[in-house]
Amino acid sequence: MAKSRFYLVGPGAVGKVLARRLVRSGWTCSGVCGRGSAVGRRLAKELGAPYVSTLEGIQFVGGTLILAVGTGQVAALAKELSHLNLPWSRIAVLHNSGTLDASPLLPLAKLGATVGACHPFMTFPRFSGSVRAGLKEDLYNPTFPFFFGIDGNRAGLAAARKVVKACWGLSLVVRGQDRIAYHAAAVMACTLLGANIAMASEILQKVGISEKAAQSAVLAIARETLSNFSEYGIDRSWTGPAIRGDRKTIAAHTKAIAKLNPETAKVYRLLSGWVMKQQSSSSPGRD
Repeated sequence: MAKSRFYLVGPGAVGKVLARRLVRSGWTCSGVCGRGSAVGRRLAKELGAPYVSTLEGIQFVGGTLILAVGTGQVAALAKELSHLNLPWSRIAVLHNSGTLDASPLLPLAKLGATVGACHPFMTFPRFSGSVRAGLKEDLYNPTFPFFFGIDGNRAGLAAARKVVKACWGLSLVVRGQDRIAYHAAAVMACTLLGANIAMASEILQKVGISEKAAQSAVLAIARETLSNFSEYGIDRSWTGPAIRGDRKTIAAHTKAIAKLNPETAKVYRLLSGWVMKQQSSSSPGRD
C-alpha cells in the first residue's frame, strides 16, 4: 500500500507538531514551505523533505496539503495557491483555523481539490521569538490524544479524519459559523484559564507573598482542581462559597479584591454569579 503523503505550508508551532505526528504514523512529507526561517529548514531536514521559501517552489503530485497559517492568511493563501499548476484533483487541502469553515478554500475547490478545516483543539505556545534546535520551544509536543474541530463536505471530512487519526486525535465535526463559538470555548479553556491563574497569583503577591511562592501555590491548586475535574467530574468537584450560596463571603472577597485591583474584582463577582446559577446552594459537604 502506498504511503500517505502531505505537504506542509507554515512550519510554525502548530505545523511542526502535526508534521511530526504524521511522519511518526508512517506518512511521507513531500515538502515544507515557509518564510526562509531556520526553524522551517530544520524541520524539513528532520522530516527528510525539501524546503522551499516561496509557493512557486512547491512540487506536489498528490496527497494532503496542510495550511498551518494564521486565520487572516488562509483566504489570501488559497487564492495564491490557485495560480499554481498542481494536480488539484489529487490533492486535499486542509487549513488549521479554528474559526473558519472550508469556504475560504473555494478557489481550490473550483480547481478540483478536496477542501476542509482541521483545527487542533490544543494549546501551542510560542515560548520566545528565537527558537533553537533541541530546546523545549522546538520540540514542544502536547499531551495526546487531543481533539480536532473539523469541517468540509463528505470528501473534506474524510480527508480531515484521516489526518486526525494519523495524529492520534479525535474528531469533532463543527460546522460553519458554529466554529467561532467553538474556538471561543478553546480560548476560555486555555487563555482565560491562564488569566484566572494570573489574577489569583497577582492577588497573593499584593498581600505580601513572593512572586515565586504565589505562582507555585496557585499552580498547585489549579493542577489539583483540573485533576479532580478529570477524575470525578466537574459537578462533583466544585468547592468554595459560590457552591454553598455564601453571598456574604463572596461580597467580602469582592470588596477585598477591589482594593487591590478593581478589574479583577469585577471578574470575581461575575464568575461567582455564574457558578451560583449552575449549582444548588444546598449541596452538602462543600467548603
